[in-house]
Amino acid sequence: MRAYDRIRLLLCDTKNIIATYNSNHTLGVLGYEMRDSKISSYLKLNKKYSDKRLVAAAKIINVHFAHNFHLENFDTMKSQLLAQLVSFVNLGFRAWEEAVDEESKENGDEDEGDEDEGDEDEGD
Repeated sequence: MRAYDRIRLLLCDTKNIIATYNSNHTLGVLGYEMRDSKISSYLKLNKKYSDKRLVAAAKIINVHFAHNFHLENFDTMKSQLLAQLVSFVNLGFRAWEEAVDEESKENGDEDEGDEDEGDEDEGD
């Protein structure tokens, strides 16, 4: 197993939801620049939020639900529990997107492919 794979596993074990929840959500700096985008995202997320439950939620949503999440799988759930799930999903997605957007801005990725530099404030 390569060093990057070990660090990724430490920061976000994707084996299952419990493993992801039990991953490290406090380590925010390694002491050197990471060239691995997933590791950088995990570190930024860990550093950005003091509420580690939010960090865990963001990682769980990103890893286990972002690509295969179908709300109809939860149609037998009680409405109050379903509302809590939707809230959890929303918080996790927002936290993940903020960390990734912040990383993109730091790396200068936001301007790639843009013809007009005056459109930076669009959507705010």
